[in-house]
Amino acid sequence: MDYASLRKAHLFIVFVVSPKAEEDKERLIKQGMGVLEELKGRAAKEGLAVTTMLEAGNPYEAILNAADRAKAEAIVVGTSGKTAIDRVLIGSVSEYIVRNSKCTVIVVK
Repeated sequence: MDYASLRKAHLFIVFVVSPKAEEDKERLIKQGMGVLEELKGRAAKEGLAVTTMLEAGNPYEAILNAADRAKAEAIVVGTSGKTAIDRVLIGSVSEYIVRNSKCTVIVVK
């Protein structure tokens, strides 16, 4: 939110429900809606224009697609704290986004 505040930008907050979690889909949708609502409220208190997006699919694809639809100037994404071995074996959402995004990517820990 700090980045959006500094740039006086419209903030898009994305929560992705992964297809790997099919058995938990309803719970994750409910959780995602709650998280988005909470963050939307916090952003509104800071005077930010905000749009929330609940997406389904692979996180890296869903985030990049949402950024394209929003015509985002930047993506701020967190890192999971995986080790180098974890990233080689399973991949990293933030790493994929950095490599494939059409706009600036800021990775936060």
